[in-house]
Amino acid sequence: MKRLILALMSVPLALMLGACSAGPTATPAAAATHAATDTPTSVPTATPTAPRPLPPLAAPCPPGDGAVYDVGEWIVEDGAFELRMGADAYWGYEAEQRVSSLTDGIVMTFNPGDTLRIGTLRSSSSRSTMPHGITVVGLGVDIQLAVGESREGVVIAVCEVGIYAIDDFRDRGAHGIADIVVKEPPPLFAGPVIYEADSLVLEDGIFELRMGSEGYWGYAPGDRASTRGGEEIVITAKVGDTLSFGLLRQSGSRSTKPHSLTIEGLGIDIPLADANVSPFEIELEREGTFLVDDSSDPGEHGVFKIVVGPGGPPSTVYALDSWVVEDGVFELRMGLEGYWGYAPGDRVSTRGGDEIVMTARVGDTITINLVRQSGSRSTKPHRFTIEGLGIDAPLADANVVVLELKLDAAGTFLIDDSSDPGEHGSARIVVE
Repeated sequence: MKRLILALMSVPLALMLGACSAGPTATPAAAATHAATDTPTSVPTATPTAPRPLPPLAAPCPPGDGAVYDVGEWIVEDGAFELRMGADAYWGYEAEQRVSSLTDGIVMTFNPGDTLRIGTLRSSSSRSTMPHGITVVGLGVDIQLAVGESREGVVIAVCEVGIYAIDDFRDRGAHGIADIVVKEPPPLFAGPVIYEADSLVLEDGIFELRMGSEGYWGYAPGDRASTRGGEEIVITAKVGDTLSFGLLRQSGSRSTKPHSLTIEGLGIDIPLADANVSPFEIELEREGTFLVDDSSDPGEHGVFKIVVGPGGPPSTVYALDSWVVEDGVFELRMGLEGYWGYAPGDRVSTRGGDEIVMTARVGDTITINLVRQSGSRSTKPHRFTIEGLGIDAPLADANVVVLELKLDAAGTFLIDDSSDPGEHGSARIVVE
């Protein structure tokens, strides 16, 4: 009996020892924790992309009284803008043309007070993987669009001169070139000017100019400008203008001898001791700098000079839309105005042996809103070169936005490509 009892007692003891050696049974929660610990750490965890910060927007421009430019659509998609023109042609683009911010770039030119009116602004539903919009920081424009969303009748007013980039601050800098260029229109020619002053007085050693109800030449109405103390009197005008003085006289109390008003270069020598001249007028018929003196006492009255510039209308600014360089060809795209026999919006090229000839006068300016290389019609890098004007711009990596050619000298200036000289046909600027 004792052996049986010992045997029976050994069975539970063995079971207990086996249980202790096996350890606790894993629960479902513990198994899940263990499995998570074994997940490879190299698998990335998806986190939402933080939106790009938007710079402070300017206040929107108030509607102006200038021209209104209506276009059909502006489409935003991943990596590009597309402008779809409407029934009208502007900026060198044709009616109903589709213009890409990637292929050619989009450049629209305005004057202060003008308005851009977009019929439909929309985000492409088939070519967008994220929300888009348009942002023009300097004009106070930031419009957000969900994928496939559209807005009708979007109005953008422009009021200040400058270049404003159209971007999308949900995807900044990834939509190609799209610019709003705002510039002042050329001034109108108002014709010859009559400058009316009160009087011109001579005394011992001094000239005195007394202004009337208007101010000119940096002097305010009623000012008395004199050569006393080494000061100079300088009058500026143009050929065809008139200087009109209500009275020309010699001071009685501050003169010890007779005086004369002498402008040798204009053939004027008037004695003043015995009589005043009222009124006294000088018609400016030629350019030059003319010294005012006193022939009875030359060089003793200080410096007084009249500077006369060329007359006629002011210098001309020729505003062009774009200049495109491609293999073997130059193309000039006119803007809103027509010059040199070309109509507004014309595309003029050297294709087929045709020439591009632009004529101007010394002092004029030719402004090209965009100089670029064609991406689809170029097999190698090109340049825009006008050797006579010191211009040689590479175009393969960057466009030139708003190139101003100030024509300060007469001559014929050939337009070429220094990387491929003489291979693009004949294009020249003739300045007289």
